[in-house]
Amino acid sequence: MYKFRVKEIFNIKNQNSIFLYAVIVGVIAGVISSIFAWLLHVLEYFYSSFHTHRADEYLTLKEKVNYIFDHPTSSLAVLLLPAFGGLVAGLIVYLFSRDSKGTGTDEMIDAFHNKDGKINTQTPIFKSLATLFTLPTGGSGGKEGPISYIGAGIGVWVANIAKAGARARRTLLLAGTAAGLGAVFKTPLGGALTAAEMVYKEDIESDALIPCFISSVTAYLVYTIYAGTEPFLNVSGLSSFHFSEIIFYLILGVLCFSFGFLFIKGFNDAKAFIKRINIPPYIKPAIGGLLTGAIALVIFEVAGTGSLFLESAIHGRMPDFFGGGMWFELLISLLIIAFVKIVATTLTIGSGGSAGIFGPSLFIGAMLGAAVGVTAKHFLHHDVSIASFMVVGMGAFYSGVANAPIAGIIMIVEMTGSYVLLPPLIIVSIFTFILSKKISFYKNQVDNRFKSPAHSWEMKNDIIGQIIIKDHFPEYRLLAVIKRNTTVIEALNLAAEIHASDFVVVNDQLKYQGIISLRSVDYEITKKLGETKVPVSRFMDKSVPYVTPNDPLSKALDVVMKFDVDKVAVVEGEITVGYIRSKDIFDAYTQQLKQKKDNS
Repeated sequence: MYKFRVKEIFNIKNQNSIFLYAVIVGVIAGVISSIFAWLLHVLEYFYSSFHTHRADEYLTLKEKVNYIFDHPTSSLAVLLLPAFGGLVAGLIVYLFSRDSKGTGTDEMIDAFHNKDGKINTQTPIFKSLATLFTLPTGGSGGKEGPISYIGAGIGVWVANIAKAGARARRTLLLAGTAAGLGAVFKTPLGGALTAAEMVYKEDIESDALIPCFISSVTAYLVYTIYAGTEPFLNVSGLSSFHFSEIIFYLILGVLCFSFGFLFIKGFNDAKAFIKRINIPPYIKPAIGGLLTGAIALVIFEVAGTGSLFLESAIHGRMPDFFGGGMWFELLISLLIIAFVKIVATTLTIGSGGSAGIFGPSLFIGAMLGAAVGVTAKHFLHHDVSIASFMVVGMGAFYSGVANAPIAGIIMIVEMTGSYVLLPPLIIVSIFTFILSKKISFYKNQVDNRFKSPAHSWEMKNDIIGQIIIKDHFPEYRLLAVIKRNTTVIEALNLAAEIHASDFVVVNDQLKYQGIISLRSVDYEITKKLGETKVPVSRFMDKSVPYVTPNDPLSKALDVVMKFDVDKVAVVEGEITVGYIRSKDIFDAYTQQLKQKKDNS
């Protein structure tokens, strides 16, 4: 009875009340972010005591190798600590929360578009624990993915208490994400814009923008009680944009795109390869950690978050692996570090470790900026600020890999506390974004609002009602059609292979039986059922209707929205001829809308 009254008190009664809940989300996220940042700092200090490291950040490659043999104890710690952290993180993920691996950001985006903003509110807890073992022990990654997912979980938890509908829950999901980012990076404006922009490739979630601002600035104010108000990056020596540097800044944009493409392609390929390796999943992060440790033995700069090395480099202490001090040797050294950081991050996160990619993106972008900066300094006659190129590289690289130019620009401006580089930052970030439009680290991003199931309520019924299914679809998909006697474990294996979560179920005569959604089936239950060969017919929903080729596409959309499925069966006569995905519906709507606009 008491619980019921609490829910009634905090029920969302109108659209404006969402602002109050954004404040609540911001306060909670600010407190949790402070605790998380403090624990991460303490653990980084604790684990650093195992290896007395050391000044090798500025040694030559030859001296680095000699150091390994001269200091076997600390070198062994550098090698094994990431493997230990990976093993513990892998066990946390395997035993408690399978959704806790990876960056967390892509899972948040998927929840926004395809799951009505629903996430397991326990997942952020286990993700935090996994991250606290991944990063301090030397795993390569950033803390923003976990903290943004923690914020998202807080937003959903508050939404659930408030008995929010899907639209309000999605808004609070993004508000929580904004709060986490705004607090940890001390970027109240950038945190809000990042959360609202990262869900799309070419759009921004304007409906959630004001709640995101409110929650982000609230979390920032709470966080500064613990961390102070100084900018996240203390950068000195920034200079105003000089027109003669424009060609070098454009070269930096091309370089950011090239390394960004390499990062995304390499990460996806490595992740797919690691997934196919037939060993227990909790061992994979340990192997990834061991390989990361092996890399860190020689190039320790890429271990962990890399924040200390980055801060040192941005103040002018550049690594020289060859010892000659020539600009070309500095250039090669910096490019090597950027490439190796990509490899280390791929091994850490791709193997199942828990960390984000925003931090590594800043690191890689800064190294690329420094490489171009030392080159510009060599060829131009006036004094060139290498730190300026590093700062611009940070924003440009993230803008490219995340398809989020506005977020990349504003985040860097706030993190450095300086607007002096805004012109080159805008130029290079937009340039890199244009080059990178066909790639993105976040595979669950959609192009714009019209292609998101989250905005299906905005579709004009008169337009989608004019589309007859058979006129638009000459053939239908069949990959996710299964027989009713298929076992649950077989369906799970097929789901992993074709990246599907819902399946159309038919009998031996291809007559439609219903839909099974594996998203709603608990993992442990499915594991037991799979072992006893229980068929999917036990879990299928017989109430989900089908459509015929003669029906308007609006009927298929009604089924998707009412029954929370991502595909609708198409039946001709009594035979199931395939299905239409929710994405196909939105693509058809967008195409019809474009044709209508062109004809008008």
